[in-house]
Amino acid sequence: MLEFDKIVAGGEDSLIGAISAGMQEGLTLDFKAPAVGKQGAVFNAQGQLTKEGRAALAKALSAFSNSAGGVLVLGVDCRKNDEGVDCASALEPLPNWKSALSAVSSAVGDLLQPKNDGIRIDGFASHRNQNAGYLIIDVPRSERRPHRSEAADQKQYFKRSGGASYVMEHVDIEDAFKRASVPELEVKPRWRRFSTSGWQAQFHLEFWVDNVGEATAFVPFLELQIRTNFHLEWPNHVLGVHRERMPEGQMSYGNSEFVIHPGQTRLTERLDIHFVFDSETKSRELIGGLAVDRASLRFGYAVFAKDMRKKVGEIVFGPEEFRHVRWDSF
Repeated sequence: MLEFDKIVAGGEDSLIGAISAGMQEGLTLDFKAPAVGKQGAVFNAQGQLTKEGRAALAKALSAFSNSAGGVLVLGVDCRKNDEGVDCASALEPLPNWKSALSAVSSAVGDLLQPKNDGIRIDGFASHRNQNAGYLIIDVPRSERRPHRSEAADQKQYFKRSGGASYVMEHVDIEDAFKRASVPELEVKPRWRRFSTSGWQAQFHLEFWVDNVGEATAFVPFLELQIRTNFHLEWPNHVLGVHRERMPEGQMSYGNSEFVIHPGQTRLTERLDIHFVFDSETKSRELIGGLAVDRASLRFGYAVFAKDMRKKVGEIVFGPEEFRHVRWDSF
């Protein structure tokens, strides 16, 4: 599958490979030729979008934003092969591609309502002609959907199905508006000292979940995959949160009364870690029985809730991060 970063890194060679492989358009991939000088051309010879081009671009942006997201490749002709299958068939680089890049970058913000701020645009030159080239547009699935095309004479909502874009029906638009406001959760780790004995201390590494979205998060889930070279423990679960053991960590999820409202942060999970401090400098000497300079803790996480797409990430603690854990952490 062609992906935005891989196409940009591979340049024209990646497009040649797609043609050799007979790559087909699909739910998340669309090819368009500039068709300069032809009826319905997307660009003119100066690299500016035509009226038809603005409509075609707006339609693709709306459809990808309202569906699963996708990549739009400008500069590749897609037509039926000998078997009657639509696939990438020939390179057709855009004349004045840098002007076209500027034109598209300026137009994207005006062609959707509301805007999809996650759209990325890049381009590169053709091997044979540095003035001609290709544009690659990455359109993520939007949590603010539905997005309407704002092109002239085309005030419509589109969706992607198979390798084509279609006008959304009323029921699709109504359903999308109902889901427009969704929770958006972020994971924020915090250190808290909860017991001491001399210059030894037990710390909780707490996992707080922050709702930065516009809707309440019901049944929030937090999956943690822990990789470490020192000893740690799982204490009793947080009140209102259920816990299930996984091969490399835990899955924690709230009960029916555990919700996270917009702007609210709630403790969801925690680990127990043993520190030994130097009595004079109060600096960390040991963590989980291992010298701090050798300690590492890496956890991948996934967080999601009802009506929210899963968000994944990774947080890493090493010697430098552990040195910032203070004796009086609260």
